[in-house]
Amino acid sequence: MKTKRIALIAAGLSMAGISSGFASPLGPPTPAPMSAIGAGVQSQTNASAYITLPTISSIIQQSLRGFGTPGTRNALGSPTRTGMGASADSESMPIQAWFDANGGSARNSLAIGGYNLTSYGPQAGLQAQITPKLVVGLGVSWLDTAGSLSGGFTSHAITVGATPYIGWQFDDHWNVSAIAGYSSARTGLRNTTLAYGADYTTDQWTFQGALNGSYTVDKIKLLPVVSFLHTGTNNRAFVDSNGTRNAATASNLDRGSVGGSVSLPLTGWEPYVRAAGEYDFTVPTGSKPNGNAGATIGAGATITLSDSTSLSLDGGYNSLGRAGLALWSGDVRVSIQF
Repeated sequence: MKTKRIALIAAGLSMAGISSGFASPLGPPTPAPMSAIGAGVQSQTNASAYITLPTISSIIQQSLRGFGTPGTRNALGSPTRTGMGASADSESMPIQAWFDANGGSARNSLAIGGYNLTSYGPQAGLQAQITPKLVVGLGVSWLDTAGSLSGGFTSHAITVGATPYIGWQFDDHWNVSAIAGYSSARTGLRNTTLAYGADYTTDQWTFQGALNGSYTVDKIKLLPVVSFLHTGTNNRAFVDSNGTRNAATASNLDRGSVGGSVSLPLTGWEPYVRAAGEYDFTVPTGSKPNGNAGATIGAGATITLSDSTSLSLDGGYNSLGRAGLALWSGDVRVSIQF
């Protein structure tokens, strides 16, 4: 996966507030403190902003940058590589189906607001190069994110989404792309010590624009990319196990990224390394302790299985420069052209 960036930053949990809500040995559990509940919800919100939504967009970006694009045949019958990274002069206008299985882990070791989460799930898409310069597609996703939060809370979220996208090749070496997606998540927040539970729904929007390049120097392929990502996360109001109505909340992330990959096409496969620098112009509430700036690094390979099918493998570390975070990602992708 090209970039499969999985990057989380959490809100702080009030440790004093949590400890004051522990059950009394002489009576029934006392209500969970609102400071701990709100912080737990915000932590899951940040998880959506920093891991779930960027994961969806980064996997779709692979198709638009040319990663994992299998070989096709031109009018003369010889193999060629098309996709958005190829020359606009290509006579092939394929339809491509892709399937991606991805997973990752995220650990925040800060004294306040710590968590340990894992995520996994499939994504699939279908795209058509309707002219030599224009690609349109639609991706669908299902992601499971679960783990522990500070103060004895556990969180489990299921996210389902759909993301249409488009790419236009305006030059032999450059294309612009746009992604606009919606997803809905259902989250369960639990704390057995506090005898607390809550289930709520989140509406999530993802918008990304990118400038993607493709150059070849001798046998080395260079794929630079500049992108801007906006995610909006809106938690609907809900009533928890205490009978308390919790108001709706909203959070946004605005992230700029500059980077790319370097690959070496070999017979039957193409290994690559990738890196990108990130800066968050707007961060979700509670994210400041982890910083606004960071970087991602990774490596992988695309393996040609046939003229129409390829297999891509990718793994990366996505939290360089972000205090207290250890974020890892990996995915396997199969692409088929018709």
